[in-house]
Amino acid sequence: MLSRCCPAPGPETRDTGPGQGSREPDTRSGREAAVRANPSARGRDHPLPRGQSQSSPGRLRRRGPAPGALAGVERDEATAQGRPAGFRAWLRGHVTLRPPPSRAPMAAVWALMAPRLAAASALAPLPGLRPLPANTRTPSPRAALHGSAPRPGPKVALVLSGCGVYDGTELHEASAILVHLSRGGAEVQIFAPDVPQMHVIDHTKGQPAESETRNVLTESARIARGKITDLARLSAANHDAAIFPGGFGAAKNLSTFAIDGKDCKVNKDVERVLKEFHEAGKPIGLCCIAPVLAARVLRGVEVTVGHEQEEGGKWPYAGTAEAIKALGAKHCVKGVTEAHVDQKNKVVTTPAFMCETALHHIHDGIGAMVKKVLELTRK
Repeated sequence: MLSRCCPAPGPETRDTGPGQGSREPDTRSGREAAVRANPSARGRDHPLPRGQSQSSPGRLRRRGPAPGALAGVERDEATAQGRPAGFRAWLRGHVTLRPPPSRAPMAAVWALMAPRLAAASALAPLPGLRPLPANTRTPSPRAALHGSAPRPGPKVALVLSGCGVYDGTELHEASAILVHLSRGGAEVQIFAPDVPQMHVIDHTKGQPAESETRNVLTESARIARGKITDLARLSAANHDAAIFPGGFGAAKNLSTFAIDGKDCKVNKDVERVLKEFHEAGKPIGLCCIAPVLAARVLRGVEVTVGHEQEEGGKWPYAGTAEAIKALGAKHCVKGVTEAHVDQKNKVVTTPAFMCETALHHIHDGIGAMVKKVLELTRK
């Protein structure tokens, strides 16, 4: 009776597939017995190290090959010694062994960041770093964090006057200039004079902060992401063009136009740079209020600050056009998206924020100015 209900003992069986209903002999037990009897057959029939089966908790995990994945797992690879050469090649090409816990990831991060942090002089000295020679001014607190390879296009000097529209450089104008120069393939170096600001404006109130003082070079470094150079070191011999963004810093820190109008004085290095580039026949770009610098230094130059009438508040600084004429320059009426080119003097100007309009129009006008400046570098 027992023989009718239970099959006679024999090889184990397993399903051939879901829903198949048929079973076939399971030969795994036979293979394992064969391997125990003949260890040399393991490399041909069993692609796992000795002592590990398909269900072993410490089995290898299949992953795509990764460079250096076997580093630090000498013990695991040692288990492969004595195996056929084919198994070792398969192991290196198809299996990633799990490395033991270590500090290797943090060491890799430190190896990447250390050279950059070493250049950041604003940080405390790190062990092993060589101090700068005495009386040497650090060229840039964060220069290494903003570095890029030299570009094949014209080399352009960008001259800033601080950071913030009411007492320094207009940030949107500076950013737009940098974007258009980058698209034009230019290599840019940023400069600012190492002088105190005329005053500091609280931009939330539009009022002077009486107890504060700031340095133009230090503030300009914020826009330059730390990679800033003293304007005293700028030479026309090393650059193909110079560009001056606007912002009240041009009228307060680069000159005294905000106080003295047509009788203003211009910072000595700004005046020197304008004359050097002009005499060398190299183009100069200026936007917003900055054209007053060229009007004061380069007699008879043609510039634009937009329209000459306020037109219901659209051109709130239209009176600047009359001051430019009083300085002996010629004012040319242009729209906010346009740039005026003085071909004789190679001076290119655009109104920018002299006009109350949408930001993209300012951006387009600055793009027109930058494009013309770069074109003039090739003539």
